[in-house]
Amino acid sequence: MKRFLFLFLSVFFSVLIILIVPFAKTIKPYLPFASYFLGLEKPTSYLVLLGNDTEMRANGGFTGSYAKIILSPVIPTDLSAVAEVEGSPSTVIPAKAGIHQIFSSFKPSLDLTFQDIYVPNGQIAGLFVEPPEPIQQAFGHGTWELANADWEPDFPTSAKTLRWFMEKGKEINPDILVLLNLTTIKNILDVVGSFPVPEHNATITPSNLYLFLQGKAEINFFPGSTQKKDTLTAVGNALIKKIKTLSIPKKLQIISILYQDFQNQNLLVHSTNEDFQSFLVRHNLAGELKPEALDTYSLVETNLGANKANQFVTRQTTHIITRQSTPPPVIPTTVEGSPSTTVIPGLTRNPSDSTEIIHHQVQLSLNNSSPDPNPKPPFHYGGNYIAYLRFFIPATAKNITIKQSPPPATVIPGTPFSNIPEPNPEIIPKYGLTEVGFWHTTLAGGSSTVDLSYDLPHTSQEDYSLSILKQHGMVTSPQTLDIFGKKLATNLLFSFRY
Repeated sequence: MKRFLFLFLSVFFSVLIILIVPFAKTIKPYLPFASYFLGLEKPTSYLVLLGNDTEMRANGGFTGSYAKIILSPVIPTDLSAVAEVEGSPSTVIPAKAGIHQIFSSFKPSLDLTFQDIYVPNGQIAGLFVEPPEPIQQAFGHGTWELANADWEPDFPTSAKTLRWFMEKGKEINPDILVLLNLTTIKNILDVVGSFPVPEHNATITPSNLYLFLQGKAEINFFPGSTQKKDTLTAVGNALIKKIKTLSIPKKLQIISILYQDFQNQNLLVHSTNEDFQSFLVRHNLAGELKPEALDTYSLVETNLGANKANQFVTRQTTHIITRQSTPPPVIPTTVEGSPSTTVIPGLTRNPSDSTEIIHHQVQLSLNNSSPDPNPKPPFHYGGNYIAYLRFFIPATAKNITIKQSPPPATVIPGTPFSNIPEPNPEIIPKYGLTEVGFWHTTLAGGSSTVDLSYDLPHTSQEDYSLSILKQHGMVTSPQTLDIFGKKLATNLLFSFRY
């Protein structure tokens, strides 16, 4: 028995060390911000936008709801003597206290509420804001609204817009704004397992979460209804209750899921604390869109078809990158005594200045397995994939061409969005890159392709570099590459760099 107990404890502590040691290294850079995260000096507010990534927007899923969290840890008065934590002058702990006493002394007060995005959205009265043209074309509301404020794929830019709309809608401007997607929540549920929601006489599992929440949000819903908010509150509280009962290894698994999605930009964070926001920028965790290589490429898909078609859409992108040499430029040389510039044969080319053209050819293939052109609640919420696509390519790109197959339809009878705007590409400079934006439709049960190509002038002495930036919140987007004959592949779980 003793032998078995020893073996069991050895295995248990070995697993615990494997889990905890990497986690300790991971959190170390964040420790100076602990007082800010936990609200040790003053309450810290969080707004967690709950993105449904079956309806993709610029930085993740459409945010139909959100959670508001206020952290206000209570410090007992009998432990008033304090000592500063090294590296974090604003964080205080009880002096002469043991570790156990320290952690048992702080009893955080967590105030958690859920809300429908259309509540603050509806409180923005008499305010006209010119919407981005595709938003106006899709919904025709005449003004920009909070529900569609996540438009710019540069998250700091979108975060400022979201904060502005929240304030105008009589909601708080939080210390920390978070965009958390449904896929991340489902991954957490894979660890948590099923749990009961007594208010709805239901049991939530990873497989039924989406249909349960979507059904409560859309079926028998009417303006002014609190159905969505009440359901989220019941499910959220039940989930937190279940998480509290989990073992330490499982809790660490949940933290690992959140941290990994934070690293992969599926979970986005924006802070009003300048030091922390600068930290995010320095570590490439702020969700910025910017040039990262000679050839920077990104595709941003925005579902504007008022459905959840992304649940049924798969994609595959192929890149073929070739080079074509060009002769060095002719260098005009001035002959002494000559009033004009004269080209002297044999002395006008410098081989070290030879240039080449990099040709980047992209083919995006989309497949939509939605069973019907329109949603059919409660069975499915898919439909035609009516998307506004934005390719971001280098600012120096020349000879940009776009071809869609089948030819883009401008009228799709029988769908809520029946008149599709003309797909003429809009090409503008943005974020130090070139944005190529246009409408593209993949019909339910069908497939489509987009062919994009462009040329990059390139000096032969400069190394070629490529960055394929993943779309925030797009969990995976398989890419195959042929770079000067070298074959590579990536699922784009995170941005790819060559």
